[in-house]
Amino acid sequence: MCKKESLSLVLDLGHQPHSDYFPRQEQLNDAEIFFPLRLVSCQHCGLLQIDYFVDPIILYQQEYLYTSSTTQTGRTHYEEMARSICERFSVPKDSLIIDVGSNVGVLLGGFKKVGMKVLGVDPAQEIAREANENGIETIVDFFSAKVAKKIKKDYGAASIITGTNVYAHLHELDDATEGMRALLSENGVIVIEAPHALPLVEHLEYDTIYHQHIGYLSVKPMRQFFERFGLELFDVEELPIHGGTLRYFVGHKGKHKVAPSVQEIEAREETFGLYDIKRLAKFAGDVGAQKYALIELLLRLKKEEKRVVALSTPAKGNTLLNYCHLDRTFIDFASEKNELKVGRFTPGTHIPIYSDDKLLSEDIDYALILAWNFAPEIMRNNSEFTKRGGRFIIPIPTPKVV
Repeated sequence: MCKKESLSLVLDLGHQPHSDYFPRQEQLNDAEIFFPLRLVSCQHCGLLQIDYFVDPIILYQQEYLYTSSTTQTGRTHYEEMARSICERFSVPKDSLIIDVGSNVGVLLGGFKKVGMKVLGVDPAQEIAREANENGIETIVDFFSAKVAKKIKKDYGAASIITGTNVYAHLHELDDATEGMRALLSENGVIVIEAPHALPLVEHLEYDTIYHQHIGYLSVKPMRQFFERFGLELFDVEELPIHGGTLRYFVGHKGKHKVAPSVQEIEAREETFGLYDIKRLAKFAGDVGAQKYALIELLLRLKKEEKRVVALSTPAKGNTLLNYCHLDRTFIDFASEKNELKVGRFTPGTHIPIYSDDKLLSEDIDYALILAWNFAPEIMRNNSEFTKRGGRFIIPIPTPKVV
């Protein structure tokens, strides 16, 4: 973000596979590439990021299987987000809303419901095809200044530009931000939503670190970054989703009153020690302790001849599985609601993935919830499992059986 090179190592998660690439049976004997996964801290602006970038074509255009419509919690969140943005900024009907990294179009669907013109931009071909089939017009491409220029020519300026869980993924961040600036109307608003780096450190959410996530965002580096483009971070909202998320509101400089939240949250980050390398070193040590605690729990259960499965297979779960070396020695199989993943195997650890029905068709004792950020919904959806005596394991921040 600041172009300095004063990066200090915080946490080394070893070499990891692409966490959203789920091999098929016939691909299990193919060579599988593992990439370095290291979290570093910029000693100049404070940004937490990884220091090894995987080609985005590999990450997003080779069987990318993540969909934002898998959980009801997520769908409800995005619909409420669309409604609240339009109400807060009194967005007129038929205004143009652009979503960067629009996935299957859940957020844009919310904007469409309240009468907005919508357009998505997403590089994942199959995901974008699904969005287009569902009536959400989507450009299949990486968002850039060039793409933004064409959109403005064809559709006009955007009243609202959103980016949910995507801004931290952008490889060409300056180019994309310049595109947003040029595409945004005079009084328009850029709304960026991303997990907050502070709870990541505070609650040991290390599994949210993977190659799609280049940056781990916080207020201080974001505020400084936007200033370079003549943009202004004028408000920040805190949200519980994904283990602790910030919603950043950005506009052309001087067009919106700056709320106290910007300074307040940045001060809290400083007080916590988010930009202090000693505090970050403690985080790294605590992550190691969490790893050993989880392995010890699973070893004890396996010695007791208990059957353990993984419930859900998000990208974050694959960071955890690979970092803790949890393969079929520990996990019998994984189950999924996302039909695109069923019949495949987890990257690196090669645990077979079945539909959630298998959780009830076999005698399973424990289910490790890898999508712990949606644990309440997942446990409600699998109440029959608990009625039959099954128990859940939530791994983050410290392993616990519920």
